[in-house]
Amino acid sequence: MIGSLKYWMIAVGLLLTGLLSLNAVEAADLDQQVTTRIHSIGVEGNRFVEKETILAKMSVKVGDSLDRRQLSKDVRALHKTDFFSDVRFTGTRTSQGIDLICHVKEFPLIANLEMEGNDEHATKDLQLRMKLRPGRIFSPRNQESDRNLLLKGYLKDGYYQVEIRFIPTMREDGRVDLLVKVIEGEVTHISRILFIGNKAFSGNILREEIASRQMDLPSWMSDRDVFDQKRFAADAQMLQHYYMNNGYLDMRIESMNLAMSSDKKSFNLSFSIHEGSQYTVSKVGVQGDMVPDKETLEALIALREERIYSLDDMNESIAAITSRVGDEGYAFASVTPLMKRSVDDRTVAVSFDVEKGEEVYIERIEISGNLKAEDQVVRREIKQSEGARYFGSQVEQSKKDLRRSAFVEDVRVSMQKGSSSDKVDMKVDLTEKKTGSISGGVGYSQVEKVTFQAKISESNLFGKGYQASLNGTVGGKTQNVSTSLTDPYFLGLNMSATISAFKNQTDPITTSAYQMDSVGASLGFGVPLTDELSYSLSYRYNRTDLSLVTAALTTSLITQAQIGRQTTGELIQSLTWDNRDTLVGATEGQMHQLRFGGAGLGGNNKFLEASFTSKAYFPLDENNKLVLNPGFEAGYIRGYSNMNVPLYRRYSLGGAGSVRGFDALGISLRDPTTLEAVGGDKKFTASLNLFFPLPFIDTSGVRGIAFVDAGTVWGSVSATVAGNAINVTEPFSLSRVRSSAGLGFEWLSPVGPIGLVWATPIRSVQGDRLRNVEFVLGGSF
Repeated sequence: MIGSLKYWMIAVGLLLTGLLSLNAVEAADLDQQVTTRIHSIGVEGNRFVEKETILAKMSVKVGDSLDRRQLSKDVRALHKTDFFSDVRFTGTRTSQGIDLICHVKEFPLIANLEMEGNDEHATKDLQLRMKLRPGRIFSPRNQESDRNLLLKGYLKDGYYQVEIRFIPTMREDGRVDLLVKVIEGEVTHISRILFIGNKAFSGNILREEIASRQMDLPSWMSDRDVFDQKRFAADAQMLQHYYMNNGYLDMRIESMNLAMSSDKKSFNLSFSIHEGSQYTVSKVGVQGDMVPDKETLEALIALREERIYSLDDMNESIAAITSRVGDEGYAFASVTPLMKRSVDDRTVAVSFDVEKGEEVYIERIEISGNLKAEDQVVRREIKQSEGARYFGSQVEQSKKDLRRSAFVEDVRVSMQKGSSSDKVDMKVDLTEKKTGSISGGVGYSQVEKVTFQAKISESNLFGKGYQASLNGTVGGKTQNVSTSLTDPYFLGLNMSATISAFKNQTDPITTSAYQMDSVGASLGFGVPLTDELSYSLSYRYNRTDLSLVTAALTTSLITQAQIGRQTTGELIQSLTWDNRDTLVGATEGQMHQLRFGGAGLGGNNKFLEASFTSKAYFPLDENNKLVLNPGFEAGYIRGYSNMNVPLYRRYSLGGAGSVRGFDALGISLRDPTTLEAVGGDKKFTASLNLFFPLPFIDTSGVRGIAFVDAGTVWGSVSATVAGNAINVTEPFSLSRVRSSAGLGFEWLSPVGPIGLVWATPIRSVQGDRLRNVEFVLGGSF
């Protein structure tokens, strides 16, 4: 019994000891948790970045247990902000936990930034794209980003010697003044272009077929001898295109090498070429869906049997067949050329596989981008109709007509699925032009001296497509005012109507021996006969008063005979064929106009006039930057019923649009006594213009011009005053054809063509008036 009690007392003692030990362990664990918990987080070293911003970037928060791996992640996260050059954590253990301190060292803030040495690019243009700017952090990452940005821009322009340096100057407040120093160096030109493996064509021929050029004077004018990586890549495609156009189907560029000289002043380009064999076309045909029929489609194939294969002829054939099938309502027709080569015979047979797809109808025509023009104004230029079968050539003609309109800069047309598989929606997305303009200018001529010109025009009045203008010219001998209003679709019909009025005092083309005051108005209508051919009819009535401004003894009898009031009622009709890509600044296409006029329907003047004008535009490069523009004009005018042609309607030449290098009335029949210009009744002018891009000028619409002009007037005129008679006759003679040549530039501004030309006469005759420099505003070259 006593032994059992003793054992129970030992067991109870051991139990109490264990409980006391357990409580002690739990208390120790609790103390450990308190000492590893984050009690507070502070930030030191920050001057420009707010404490709250730094804390927001950290994942560690007050109350969290201390985790060294999480602190390492926060260090990396703060470095990624690119605000700090150094980040570290320290902590102090207290009874309440750990007081954590984040120590940061900031990159300096940019107080001021300047650039020097950047002669090629304006500072404001560069700074718009740079990350470094006042108020931003000056960090290595931003430096590297801007260095690469600037280098990329300069390398694109051919400056391979360029260096970019960042020079900071510390301020007392910890900010920096930053100088970005650009050392541009010289432009790196292409010294040589070499071809390896070419046997069919010489190196000189191949150099003319690529965009890059070796360094010489012509290439300097076009900047094409400056190395450009994109142009170098395009050269390979242009070479392959040239070979494919000449039948070399297996031609390939095996390698392209670029070598820079040690002084970084020039490049050598080389192309290693595998030519292969030249193929001729053995057979052509059409297979698949014959729509409308096989004969019609085969007639559209530009490739010809027994002729050298041409990639351009291939593409032309695909486009023509696709368009023709599209005219049958198949908007998604596809044409695939299937080629079968005979290596032994070096021939290729081409079969065009036509897959017409499903016939579709235009469910809706949706127009967007017309912020000013009303929908109906745009729709009347669209030949394709809603609800009608898709007609490919009508869609293409609609795009062409919209681009030629006065209010459209560009147009994009796409077809999207409609409510059913056989219906599509035609999406027409426009980019509108600025249609309103106010312009002014100052000119000078020997006759007018200083002239001031002003013009207000709107080619989309009220968004309805109306074209309105108000013009004024004031000079030493001229005060002209004119206004006009045109509705391209009069009464909703495919017919234009124009009404105009004018008041002139001494017309700019008249002589200073008399003054002319004229007032009048006109009404005209125009009707398109086809997409390119149009007919116009107009009636013009004016009243003109001629008065002497010099003594009668020094004035030609021809002038004296016409002094007084004249009235003219003239009916004018014209037939015009015009397929130019645009009416202003055309780059391709032609314009031919035949014009007849007759005065006598009202008024006392009676005369007949006929003229023919022709202009053509031929692009000489793929980008339509180099354009050849020949043109000529011939005119004939004569009186009837014993009436002379009004003096101010007779022909004299000189100035822009005529024969440059001669003043107004510079080329004319002249009174042998007074030397006054009295004009001829026949004229002929011819010109040859070459439009070219100006070097180092990328502004849209700015181009240079080199030209040669020629022209003459001839005929006869007679008059009798107080029994004194005079007759001036000059027959046509090649020796009296005047000519000139010159240079100039033209800017196709929103307010009309503006330019300056310099011309020198090549041939002139005694009595001609010359003018070497001419300012052109709103006129044609």
